[in-house]
Amino acid sequence: MDIVKYVTPLLGSWQGTNRLRIMPTDDYEDSVATATVEVTAAHFASVAYTWSDGASPQEGLLLLAGGASDEDPATAVWVDSWHTGKALMQFSGTVGEDGVLRLNGSYAAPSGPDWGWQIHIHPGAAARITMHNIVPGEDPYQVVDLALDR
Repeated sequence: MDIVKYVTPLLGSWQGTNRLRIMPTDDYEDSVATATVEVTAAHFASVAYTWSDGASPQEGLLLLAGGASDEDPATAVWVDSWHTGKALMQFSGTVGEDGVLRLNGSYAAPSGPDWGWQIHIHPGAAARITMHNIVPGEDPYQVVDLALDR
């Protein structure tokens, strides 16, 4: 897929609200958020964003790459000061008929099998990035809803 073509409508600065919850039964906690989407190194795209965990400022970066052809999946590397700590998380995924880029990755969970993590990029005049946790044997549940506007 051509990741630069995909992110072109999203280029620039955004502001909005980050909603976070840990467990599916928890209430969401809202914070002010910003995001900047850019093309970098000619063939890649970055999504840099900020939010807060209570009084603590947080930030994240998603670096996106496309394949050599439109049929190839997108790949990504994600870091977030709160979610990933000092680790990089790798993803791959495709754009669905609805235009949403769905990226899938996993992370090690103590004393058990790896857990899954999904990042969905919903393009549009009001962009959204949602993130979903996947506990083995359970349905994915939304953890993050980053709603953005110009």
